[in-house]
Amino acid sequence: MKKLLFLILLVSTAGFSQAFMEFQFDAKRGTEDAIFALTDEFWGEAEFKSGGINIESINIGNEKASHRVLLYGDPANWGRVDTMNVNQDKWEAFVQKLNNHIEDWTHSSSGHVLSWESDDSDDYKYVQIYDLIAYDQGAFKAAHDKIVKKFSDTMEGRAVGFGTYQIGGYKGATHWVAVAYKNWADLMTKTRELQERKKEWAEYYQNRGKVQSIRNYTIYIDKSY
Repeated sequence: MKKLLFLILLVSTAGFSQAFMEFQFDAKRGTEDAIFALTDEFWGEAEFKSGGINIESINIGNEKASHRVLLYGDPANWGRVDTMNVNQDKWEAFVQKLNNHIEDWTHSSSGHVLSWESDDSDDYKYVQIYDLIAYDQGAFKAAHDKIVKKFSDTMEGRAVGFGTYQIGGYKGATHWVAVAYKNWADLMTKTRELQERKKEWAEYYQNRGKVQSIRNYTIYIDKSY
C-alpha cells in the first residue's frame, strides 16, 4: 500500500518532507469501474519522481463526496518521470473522459505530513480521517506522537498519521489525523480495545492543547499508482 493516506492520508520519509493534494468528487451512479479503468489507463504505468497517486472511495461520514484523488510526494521533487509520454492533449482528453462520470467536484485541499508511523502493510486500506482545528500545533504533535508510541504494542503495524491543511481545510480545519485498519469491523473492535487505555487517553487530552473537531469519515484505498 502506498504510504500516504489523507484525507488524508499519507507518506513518511526523513524529515517528513511530504505534501499532498486531494480532490474529492461525487461519482455518477454505477460509474466506479469506468473511473478505475480510466485511471488505470492513464496512471497504471506511470513513474513518479516521488510519492504517487491514490484513488479512494469514501465510505462513511462524508455526505458530499463518493471518491477522491490523492496526489502526494516531495514538493521539491514532484511529478512524473515519464513526462514526455503525457502531453497537454492527453491530459485534457483524460480529464474530459473522467468528467463524463462525475456529478460534481465537491472539495479540494492541500497540506503536509508532520508525523507518520506504519510498517507499510497491504492489510490496512480502510482509513478513518479526522479533520480538526489544533490551536497549538506543537502541543498536539507532541501528545499525538507520544500516544502513538504508547499504543504501538497493540496497533500491529496499522498506519497512524498527523499533518496540516495548508490550503482548503474543510470548514476551517487546520490539521488531520488518519488511522488505518483492515475494514470497518477492525476499526470498531480496535477502537473499543483502545478505549480501555484510560490513563494514556487522559494524558493525551490533558496535553494536546485546545482542539476543535470538525468531522471524521472513512475511506478505502481502491487504487495506488
